[in-house]
Amino acid sequence: MKVFLMFIVMVFLNTKTYADPKARWIGFSFNGSSCEGEETGYGPYDFIDPKTRSKFLVVEKYHFTKKVELLRAGRSGTLPSDLDYTLRAVPNHHRALLSVIRYQIKYLNKLKRKKLLVPPECYLQRAINFNPKDAALYVLYGYYLEKNNRLKEASRKYKKALLMQPNYSKFEYAYSLLLIKLKKYNEALKFAKLAYKHGKPPDGLKKKLIKIGVWK
Repeated sequence: MKVFLMFIVMVFLNTKTYADPKARWIGFSFNGSSCEGEETGYGPYDFIDPKTRSKFLVVEKYHFTKKVELLRAGRSGTLPSDLDYTLRAVPNHHRALLSVIRYQIKYLNKLKRKKLLVPPECYLQRAINFNPKDAALYVLYGYYLEKNNRLKEASRKYKKALLMQPNYSKFEYAYSLLLIKLKKYNEALKFAKLAYKHGKPPDGLKKKLIKIGVWK
């Protein structure tokens, strides 16, 4: 799984940007509660906009260090508070969003004691509202929905990303893996072939399809 995640989460500096300057909290958590969080103090800055890179590097220095990203220890506070500060300042920070997803999974498996300050689904909805042109956000949300066994919802997010950024190996790879879970093997094969045509993804997907007798 680690190889897959590092393969998917990238910085898309060529993606068209559109950032809502207010970075509002929107939507609902999985338990039906309104998504709420603290106001942005610093920022908000767009992760895929090269013009704001110097701004969010400051956030990374004090709140999103490598230890925070790997969920080992907080930098300026607790792990949840450093992750929260990072995402309030840079709502669509791809790697920080992945970290809150991984943190939540660990928390639910009782490998982390402190709760996140805001559920991952709320950070993700806010990020998409902040910059709906950032295709990677839909893949991240799809991955999170997939981990919560909300496979049909996940499929819609992956399709959205592929519409926004077609012929992109990383998205095709992720979607093919989901289609295997949905037992849509012919469609999974189609997107796997496209993934290997458009890039050089890990061979784990091909091995899965060979194992279930689908690869041709």
